[in-house]
Amino acid sequence: MTETLLALSTAEAGGGKVRLRQLIGQRFEDLAAAIGPDGPFAEQGKAAYPALARYRERQEVFRALLCHGAIKVLVDQSGQWTLIIRSLSIRSRHPERGVVVLDQPEAGMRLASLKSEGQKLASLLGQLRRAMAS
Repeated sequence: MTETLLALSTAEAGGGKVRLRQLIGQRFEDLAAAIGPDGPFAEQGKAAYPALARYRERQEVFRALLCHGAIKVLVDQSGQWTLIIRSLSIRSRHPERGVVVLDQPEAGMRLASLKSEGQKLASLLGQLRRAMAS
């Protein structure tokens, strides 16, 4: 994703400027703005944008939990583990606390989904970069 943002930032597209912010969540926003329907690279990004939007819709909350939540791992007598993820966010100046509990099989399914959607998105973004280079 970052490589794609860098490639877009050096390309010319109708005077549109691509933001290059530091945090990964911000980079998702910046890429969506650049290749989205109203972005300066809407035409070039029309194949990748739906995959990016789908990835963000399905994975962004989980990514934020993993990056910003307080995580505990509990292991039972049989060696199976359970993740407990606590989060605290601020919405309209009020604290919003959350708890997500994932057992090992459930976490495995989430990981498989994350990998599959991430690989599809990476492939489409790679195609976009190659098209921009030519």
